[in-house]
Amino acid sequence: MAAQPLPELEGFIDRLKAISDRYERVHGIDRGGDWHLLKVQEEVGELTQAYLAMTGRSRRDPDTARHDVAMEMADVICMIFLMARDESIDLNAAIEEKWMKWETVMAAENHA
Repeated sequence: MAAQPLPELEGFIDRLKAISDRYERVHGIDRGGDWHLLKVQEEVGELTQAYLAMTGRSRRDPDTARHDVAMEMADVICMIFLMARDESIDLNAAIEEKWMKWETVMAAENHA
């Protein structure tokens, strides 16, 4: 079996969940049901807004847009990680199956 693509992932998601648990507690937000999916959608929308500003295609301030893009990318990734945990999805296994299999294909192509 290959090494996990993201060996520190579970511990990292534990840290994100603790932060998200605090958010729920402090703000009284119920994160049950489809909350994570809806947050992913919200954050993708915010990423799109920031990207449009960064590329000069919106009324938003382009001077801070690159930083805003980075922050929204972080939000999208972290919400995906939290959604995976909430849905009992093993992202390491999914990444291995969906993406890392191509390393074998590429290696065979390089030896052809």
